[in-house]
Amino acid sequence: MDFKIDKDFALLYGIMLGDGCLSLCNRKNRRTKMKILTITGSSIDDVPFFENVIHPILRRLRGKDTNIKFVKNENTITFNFSDEKLFDFLSQTGFPIGKKLDRLFIPKIFYDMNLVKYVVAGFFATDGSLVLTKNPNKYYPRLEIHVISKILLKEVYDYLLSLGFKGALYKCKRVNVSPGAYREMNQKYRVQFNGKDNLLLFENKIGFVNPKYKEKFDNFLLYDQDYDLLSLNLTKENLKSAKLKVNSIYGNKMALGRIELPTPSFLKPSSSP
Repeated sequence: MDFKIDKDFALLYGIMLGDGCLSLCNRKNRRTKMKILTITGSSIDDVPFFENVIHPILRRLRGKDTNIKFVKNENTITFNFSDEKLFDFLSQTGFPIGKKLDRLFIPKIFYDMNLVKYVVAGFFATDGSLVLTKNPNKYYPRLEIHVISKILLKEVYDYLLSLGFKGALYKCKRVNVSPGAYREMNQKYRVQFNGKDNLLLFENKIGFVNPKYKEKFDNFLLYDQDYDLLSLNLTKENLKSAKLKVNSIYGNKMALGRIELPTPSFLKPSSSP
């Protein structure tokens, strides 16, 4: 099957940048290696994303269905399959084979064809997060991406700035611990865009393609509207208890178990990651 670089392929490429990989595996009694594509997600909240977004793209590109695999004893789902033609096309476009580390970037062809927004949408759907911060009593949204690939993250950051986003790029530390083995330190980077204006701009210019983020986005808008209406309709004496109530009502809908503190003031943006 012949492939072309279009919106679907750009979205898949972004998804692969986040949670995908290309790997070569030995085959018994054969000199050539099997070409494997893998996309990994959470069986807790990524099933709709795999079923309704990634699966149709793979079906169109491959001309057949690709099975979703649930990893036993883990909260993990994967697409893990061999497709030599799609593997080669991804590789020739610029996707690395083997460990990705800091070898990721957005290939020029996506800029030339005005498809970068789809790459970013796929990347955010996998490696991004919509975080809520309480400040001081109301919840505010924060868009974040955490990765070790500074080249890719800087490209995404610059692209979002060009669309009018206002945020910062930070240098952090990432620690990976392999039980019973060794401790590996990797430099980690994060982009952060705070507030409702950035949230609305992301939905308008990029789009939340992962259903779990779209649902959280929709619930936040309802919460934000209801919270602000309280100040118009209630007296000062009743306002505090009403705000606590609306926070509680929308708590589970917005996954408030993942609330994070505001960014510490000592964490300064890095101008040159």
